[in-house]
Amino acid sequence: EKLRIDYAIKVLNSEVAPENRILKEISKAHYMRALGQEPEINGRLLNILNDLEFDENMNTEQIIQKMNQVIKTYFRFNYGQYDVPVVKNNKNKKVVEVRSVSRKEKLADSENISMEDMEIESAETSRNINFLKDDERYKKFTIISNSKEVKYNTDRNYIHKYFGSSIVTEVKTKELEQRLCVGKHKKSHLHFTRGEFDTSVGNDADLIYHKKVSLEQREINMNYYNDNYAKNYSSISKLKNKIMNIMLLYFESSASRSKYGKLAAEKIWRNIYINDNKIFVKNSNNDMGNISVDIMLDASASQVERQEIIASQGYIIAESFTQCQIPVRVYSFSSLRDYTIISLYRDYNETDKNDRIFNYNTKGCNRDGLAIRTSLNMMKDSLSDNKILIVLSDCKPNDIESNPITGIMPVHSQYSGAAGVNDTALEVKKGNNNGVPILCVFTGEDKDLASAKKIYGHNFVRISSTERFADIVGVLMQNQLKNL
Repeated sequence: EKLRIDYAIKVLNSEVAPENRILKEISKAHYMRALGQEPEINGRLLNILNDLEFDENMNTEQIIQKMNQVIKTYFRFNYGQYDVPVVKNNKNKKVVEVRSVSRKEKLADSENISMEDMEIESAETSRNINFLKDDERYKKFTIISNSKEVKYNTDRNYIHKYFGSSIVTEVKTKELEQRLCVGKHKKSHLHFTRGEFDTSVGNDADLIYHKKVSLEQREINMNYYNDNYAKNYSSISKLKNKIMNIMLLYFESSASRSKYGKLAAEKIWRNIYINDNKIFVKNSNNDMGNISVDIMLDASASQVERQEIIASQGYIIAESFTQCQIPVRVYSFSSLRDYTIISLYRDYNETDKNDRIFNYNTKGCNRDGLAIRTSLNMMKDSLSDNKILIVLSDCKPNDIESNPITGIMPVHSQYSGAAGVNDTALEVKKGNNNGVPILCVFTGEDKDLASAKKIYGHNFVRISSTERFADIVGVLMQNQLKNL
């Protein structure tokens, strides 16, 4: 109760800012009620508020039914730029193709549309729009276009708007999909991006919105880091020194007496007088060779409450390795509409681009097994003798997408729970067996610790205190570097 009252006070003091006017008015009225005050709204807004005050004894199904009724009664779908079917003549047949229409065009076609055409988006599920449902205009036409290809292109365009343009050609992407999207990931696709949005599309409402949200989250991440600058600077310095000390301690060259090598003139007497054949010096090169480190951040919506913390942790690790002159590549992963998105922040040679890590923001689901498989494939491009993958994750694989009309979940998309954990653990084991150690900085909750252990074995740490971040990660790296 105290938490609710404190939060209500923050809302009324404008310390928490809702996104639009209607939400602001209803939210304000709700928290006034929470404080025992009379809401300052009437009419339609008051009716919405009353209908949103759910009884605490309602079960999940009752809540869903009532929420659907609220949406149908008070709201209308607000169109942006979407893909809709267009009928064309093709010889003696009618063909349905897909093209993009603007909000203005769609409203001219139909001023009202039921909210049944929109599925509400949860933290880790994607939104799907279906304009063909119950539309008699299209039932009499024969669709001879490849529906799978249409869906592929439609979803791909959406992913481009949502995450940014691809940095890999479509041909190369499909080649990678054929190689990596197999087994449990057979129906999946890949998208590689730097989060840079295509400016050629003009005033696309969706693209503008996603770009705005990304920039706002970057600012939040940077502000959080700067607010804790002294602590973060100290962590970088500590972690850097730990890495350097480990390298000096375990991997510097050493000289030892041997039966062959470079003759040590001062030791010749030992051979003459005491029959000692070890009068040579052999230089042992204990250098582990070149090292490269990939850092992969879990960017699924389950991490939304700790985005700025994870961005700061990723930056600290990357900056520490950079100052040790160890090549680092940093990217994040998340999944949406059967796509696993790899968002690249900085590459090995971009030593002055660590600040791009603050572009980190969470959205969608997470197909951890495919992400790790893809990461290991990417690491083949590194010329380093020794490669390490560090994953910052809550170890909660979850990629479930249901049909917006039927609510049915396709079998291939049921990637969560034990199935997701076991698949991810298998990919980690493959990486370790192929000589690429995979380490985890666990960012999740107590209930998911068992999953972290199942996936990464002993190669994971949990940071319970930001003050100990460098020490704990340093121990993790020390144990790994000794085994190279």
